[in-house]
Amino acid sequence: MEKFRKVLLVDDDDIVNSINTVIIKHARFADEVEAINNVPNAIDFLSRTKNSENKPDIIFLDLNMPGLDGWDFMDEFEKLEMNGATKVIMLTSSISAKDEERAAASKQITAFISKPLSPELLESIYDSHLVNN
Repeated sequence: MEKFRKVLLVDDDDIVNSINTVIIKHARFADEVEAINNVPNAIDFLSRTKNSENKPDIIFLDLNMPGLDGWDFMDEFEKLEMNGATKVIMLTSSISAKDEERAAASKQITAFISKPLSPELLESIYDSHLVNN
């Protein structure tokens, strides 16, 4: 599996972010992991880094968050016009078919994946959604 330079985790649960950071680093999926626990700070980070070497290659996005949620994030993300430079993978506990259909209809969302993240799931995501995309 080819290593990515940077992954951004957007999830309101700091424990989940810590666990996912360890999993991503242990699997050597990415050199760096940035974890942000709310949508406004994540959009601010992307606004500041979208034209730099510090922009993430992959975003793992939680859907269900207090205040602004994953769909609100996607509305703002589209306005950044990153033109596919960063892949968004919805990593969520949502079991809603409506959410999955909405994600599948989005040109900006690469995959809709159920939590929890694991090394095996990272490999599957890489093989199914990131190779040659």
